[in-house]
Amino acid sequence: MDYRSGTPENDKMGKNIARLEELVSEHINIMQEEEENLIRITKKIEKVEQPFKNILELRFIEGLKIEEVSIEIDKEYRYTKKLIKKSILKYAEL
Repeated sequence: MDYRSGTPENDKMGKNIARLEELVSEHINIMQEEEENLIRITKKIEKVEQPFKNILELRFIEGLKIEEVSIEIDKEYRYTKKLIKKSILKYAEL
């Protein structure tokens, strides 16, 4: 392959590198926005009263499934679903 300046191969590689740099930059921006959102959400969850705060953290920050949350808080699955709904309402009130 010829990578000398001005060759079609070099032009194609240059375009590919430029596109890769653009994609990396977009990815970094998305990650920064997600981090800012997570910080904002976490700060808002901190204001929710217990036990709803704990339930929101388990479900939405730690990413546990409903079954896992119910095990963690030692409650039945159906009751845990109700607690999660109520926790979301408490969060939305803020």
